[in-house]
Amino acid sequence: AQVTVKPLAASRAHFGYLTPAVLLDFWTIRGSPKLEAMLRTRPFTSERLYGMGFIVIVLMIILGIHSCFVFLNWFPKLWRVDAVLLMLVYHVFFFNLVASFYQCIMTDPGIVPPNWGFYMGDETKRRRYCKMCNVWKPDRTHHCSICNRCILNMDHHCPWINNCVGFYNRKFFIQLLTYVYLSLTVVVLFTFPELWCRYWRLITYDGISNPTIEWISTILLTCAFLMSALLLCTLTNFIKFHVKLVLENYTTIENLEREEGARSKFDIGRRRNWEQVFGSNPWFWWLPMHTQASRPIGDGVRWRVHYTRVIDEDEEMPHE
Repeated sequence: AQVTVKPLAASRAHFGYLTPAVLLDFWTIRGSPKLEAMLRTRPFTSERLYGMGFIVIVLMIILGIHSCFVFLNWFPKLWRVDAVLLMLVYHVFFFNLVASFYQCIMTDPGIVPPNWGFYMGDETKRRRYCKMCNVWKPDRTHHCSICNRCILNMDHHCPWINNCVGFYNRKFFIQLLTYVYLSLTVVVLFTFPELWCRYWRLITYDGISNPTIEWISTILLTCAFLMSALLLCTLTNFIKFHVKLVLENYTTIENLEREEGARSKFDIGRRRNWEQVFGSNPWFWWLPMHTQASRPIGDGVRWRVHYTRVIDEDEEMPHE
């Protein structure tokens, strides 16, 4: 049965308290139409199959860096206390990276509900119509020519996940960037000292039983280090850009059309903007999974807006 959170528990959940009702609600993942939409997966159409090459490239990079860091760098040092602790922290980041990557690929970013817009006679605002999908488009919905469909709250189409970033998987996309960045930071910080020691031993021939194997493993570890450092530098501004968009309630498409210094009409405050993507309970913002307690707020169709008074050029401003 679906669990209903009482107003008091809901208000506490908003401020981050883990009440029993909130914990029980966390595990209730069925029975809600909104949540069913969030759990919908993308079908493997011909358009998606054509883009799987990018995912293979990403997996090769991830597994290559991971294997070099774990097996060439720290596996020989197990079971030292520092090595065990580092591997535990690193694998928390890495497993969440893999989970968020899977969710980005498989989660449906959002489709226009059937017959939406045909029975909205009480709304007088102008609506957009997609001639490709033959549907009315809600606010912030755009047609993706690659996916060949309309996407709710479309941010952009990302070839590296072979999917659009939209209302239901934008959270996973930000989580993916975050966990990739954290994992790469660990790799760079704890590989550099090892490389320094390895090259010193190779130059001085200090305690090396098999120089050929040592050189090969060191070169592979160096490649992983350089790739990690390059990705880290590339992702720094990319993550800052997308986090800023979430806090200002913009999408990448809307940001291309914004005027300098303009505020999004959907901006309802930084905290609430963030909760529209990550949910209201901060205890579960890290979780790459949709549940009753960690789902985005809203349905991707109707949006809260802030209203500002528009003043005509001929209208005089009142004197202070």
